[in-house]
Amino acid sequence: MNNFEENLRRALERVEAPSGFVERVLARAAQEEKQKQTRPNFWASLFGMGGLRWAAACALCVLVAASGALYEHDVQRRRGEAAKEQLMLALRITGSKLQIAETSVRQLDTTARKNDDR
Repeated sequence: MNNFEENLRRALERVEAPSGFVERVLARAAQEEKQKQTRPNFWASLFGMGGLRWAAACALCVLVAASGALYEHDVQRRRGEAAKEQLMLALRITGSKLQIAETSVRQLDTTARKNDDR
């Protein structure tokens, strides 16, 4: 244990810093501070003048895309309504034609029955 304490005492001995160490540390700290000031913050760049333009451009793109999708949906809805109207008209015409055919068949049936009764 005595050897361990001696090694620890030598490792923790005060040593003078090399010449120019303080100047290098201060210069590096100043350089990092300068880089920190010139490096843009993400939120500041997003909402700064340049970032605000990009955000507005993105919002405009989303608005145009949404408007296009709504317009296409409206066009499809109108086409569907037109097709429904055409189908309803076709069904009405078919119904009236079937009614005419049924009337004709009944008339023929009654005429045939009258001829059979004679």
